[in-house]
Amino acid sequence: MLLPVMLMIIGITLGSLSLQFERMKLVSIAATISRAIARGEPEEKVMIFLGGLTLSFENTTELICAKVSKQLNLPGLPGLPLEVSDQECARKLGL
Repeated sequence: MLLPVMLMIIGITLGSLSLQFERMKLVSIAATISRAIARGEPEEKVMIFLGGLTLSFENTTELICAKVSKQLNLPGLPGLPLEVSDQECARKLGL
């Protein structure tokens, strides 16, 4: 009786840990892309960082923001995808 509950708790814990690892990857990718675009590099050049990720840009007067998102499925929740995303900004001119 106790074993299924323990397995469910361990599964949820490992699933949430994997979500955090994926989010940290997205932080790095979004920051790299926003800095590259702010430096004036062409969009085609920074698209090599995307592998099944969704990318959108937001321009303000001083900042260029890159939002990267990804749909993830947890092992214990089939058919219920979660969207993990991160937005990072860089000053224009790459400064």
